[in-house]
Amino acid sequence: MIKRFLSFILPLAALCCCGNPSEERPVEIIPGEIALLADTDQIRSDGADAVTFTVEVTDAKGAKHDVTEHAEIYITYERTPLASNVFTTEAEGEYVFYAVYGLEVSEDVVVTAINDVPELPADPQEGSLSFRHRMLLVQHTGATCSNCPRMMESLKKLSEDEAYNGLYHHVASHSYNGGEADPAYSEAARDLSMAYNISGLYPMLTFNLTSVSAGTDLAEIKAQIDLLKKDVAAAGVAAAAEISGNDVIVNVEVKAAEKNNYRVAAWLLEDDIYALQSGMYESWHNTHHNALRYAAGQVSKLSFAGEKLGELAKGDKAGKVLVLPLEEGWVAENCKVLVMVTAADENGNYDVANCALCQIGGTVTYDYK
Repeated sequence: MIKRFLSFILPLAALCCCGNPSEERPVEIIPGEIALLADTDQIRSDGADAVTFTVEVTDAKGAKHDVTEHAEIYITYERTPLASNVFTTEAEGEYVFYAVYGLEVSEDVVVTAINDVPELPADPQEGSLSFRHRMLLVQHTGATCSNCPRMMESLKKLSEDEAYNGLYHHVASHSYNGGEADPAYSEAARDLSMAYNISGLYPMLTFNLTSVSAGTDLAEIKAQIDLLKKDVAAAGVAAAAEISGNDVIVNVEVKAAEKNNYRVAAWLLEDDIYALQSGMYESWHNTHHNALRYAAGQVSKLSFAGEKLGELAKGDKAGKVLVLPLEEGWVAENCKVLVMVTAADENGNYDVANCALCQIGGTVTYDYK
């Protein structure tokens, strides 16, 4: 296995011990079935924020085993393994890790350490847990979708209705027809359509991260919002976003109103994308807003639940720094960030507890009732 080269040597800090490689391996594994897992792929380079690694192997029967204490974790081209499965640093940069268990070597895991983190706004009501609730509406669409203007019309009318426009944030996921001839298409939108299992069902509107969906009828959309809206959200979210080089750095913080396990995600959205809309009958149909460009906190191609914050007690706060790359052709001045907090249900599945929009170069604070 060829490991990626680091152009600089970065200082380490370790907090707990990994296993001794000479110890007897407790699990016999299938060759190649070793995985190095990280609980985050971004940390602050402040010497305190940390990434925690887990080494997992699969045995001949397909069962997975945590063998972290018997494995070694390395930074590429470092001679000695980490003394810990917890890593911190005070140097900004990209770190490439891999794990060794017996004679097996894992695939690389990349962790980015960030120095220039935007400052969060002050909490305007430290003693309050009464958060205004906003759900996530995802419009599955595409510029070559001839029926999609009908959904655009309904969403426009919804945004103009004061009884409803403060209850949600809207994302346009351009994934129709593989993105051909659609400048608003993105890989994140493609993956999101797979996660929602949207296949040939365009236009479609989904709510939060569940499979609940609605057609283009405005009354049906409002009825679904009425079912899902909450008087008070289970958690609040605050954020700050700034451009650093070719990335948008997002500092996100969550405050829990209920004890639960939480995750956090940030999606890069772009406005004012011009593309001739198939089936258009109004000129404004050719200008597309809230187009999904990138999703930080995408657990896999089928999960957008966000990065782990862990269990938070009522009133606790926790945060993450997330990186959203700006690709060539995307107009930074037209971009903004949707931040969301997801919470676990009784089966351990995560859905949106609350979300907010943050302008790049700006902040958004906890929205109390």
